[in-house]
Amino acid sequence: MENSHRHVERSRDIPLLGDSPTTLGMTTLYLPTAYAPNITYISAIAHSEQFCINVEEPYVRQTFRNRCEILTSQGVQKLSIPIDKKSTHSRRIKDVKIDYAENWQRQHWRSLQASYNNSPYFLYYQDELNGFYEKRYGFLVDFNSEILNFLLRKMQIDNGQLIIDNVANALSNEAKPNYQLSIINYQFKNYQQVFSNQNFIQNLSSFDLLFNCGPESKSYLCKA
Repeated sequence: MENSHRHVERSRDIPLLGDSPTTLGMTTLYLPTAYAPNITYISAIAHSEQFCINVEEPYVRQTFRNRCEILTSQGVQKLSIPIDKKSTHSRRIKDVKIDYAENWQRQHWRSLQASYNNSPYFLYYQDELNGFYEKRYGFLVDFNSEILNFLLRKMQIDNGQLIIDNVANALSNEAKPNYQLSIINYQFKNYQQVFSNQNFIQNLSSFDLLFNCGPESKSYLCKA
């Protein structure tokens, strides 16, 4: 498990699955699963009509699917969820299991507390959020979905989420949608971060935005 500190320039780019029209006449944004996804990811949802998490995609190692980044007094810290390597043999993300050989949940929670206890809104959310780090989830996509739904609820982003087990089949029923990898690049303004003595760090985990901006998070995202 990797919990490394580093000072970096943050890119605002993140690969996302392309938009596609649906039979309901709305545009659906297809996304990979992500652990406490970064601000670009959440902003894409905020700007969409509805979205769908692609649980059929191949598992890709060392990506945001099981990693997020937060800001500490020492710089950017990467939090990684350990993966049961045996479960990656099927190569589908929905089959990937979490490895609990190490107490990564306690480590992640302590890192969040140390980083954001002095932020304006962490105390408002900590009790509910802590529950996700005390419960054991079998599959990575289940834990990620719980965290994502928590973030969207607290940010009051209520765009419809489609639950589709087989995205490929769902897309085959559409009129040849433009389904391809794309780069979404939003221009974000600075907001007050806990460690304001450092240069502003772009595109961290949405935890950073929520704990610093609270109920103003949605307004911030929609201005991007």
